[in-house]
Amino acid sequence: MARNIGPEDRIVRIVVAIALALIIYFAPLTGIAAIIAGIVAVYLLLSGLLTRCIFYQLAGVDTSVQEQPYSTTDDRSGL
Repeated sequence: MARNIGPEDRIVRIVVAIALALIIYFAPLTGIAAIIAGIVAVYLLLSGLLTRCIFYQLAGVDTSVQEQPYSTTDDRSGL
């Protein structure tokens, strides 16, 4: 599977995963809520570290490609 997560998306995923892990650890989450939050945190952390997302691939989304500004010599010469 090719990389499909860009650098900004990676940072957001890792920060959210750490925040969810801290909420699970410090907040009184129990039962199903703690399990679901833990699964989401692990998925976000792994997808952020590996730069691959299954859901992005299914949807055809690719945030790893950054659009480059187009510049020609005409732009610099004022034409």
